[in-house]
Amino acid sequence: MDVQEGVAEGTAEGNNGEVKRDAKKQFTMGPGDSLEGKLVYDGSVHADGRVEGELHVTGNIDVASGANVRAQLEGANVTLKGSVDGAVTARDKLTIGRNARLNGDIVVRRLQIDDGATLNGHVRMGDGEQQASGH
Repeated sequence: MDVQEGVAEGTAEGNNGEVKRDAKKQFTMGPGDSLEGKLVYDGSVHADGRVEGELHVTGNIDVASGANVRAQLEGANVTLKGSVDGAVTARDKLTIGRNARLNGDIVVRRLQIDDGATLNGHVRMGDGEQQASGH
């Protein structure tokens, strides 16, 4: 709830549930919301509720502590506080919070795992594309 209240301050809310903050789009799901299918979105997503399928976003993905996600996630920065079953790709950083549970393979540039988090899966880490083209 704190995240949603913070996003709402000083923002103009659009007609389709999008919140514009500093000219960046954010799609926010509440605890009772459910998303099934594939979402390709030019902005960030805050998921609190149930998600099944795929999320591919240009911005960040934030999975709240009460969320139950069974999906493939791809975003710039991914922060997990809830339960996630599925592969995660973070183009920059993946943060797995203290009570979060992730079952799935991950591809990340940077990784932070808080004490108490659970991770089951393979990790591929680094900046492979830039290393290959940089030499």
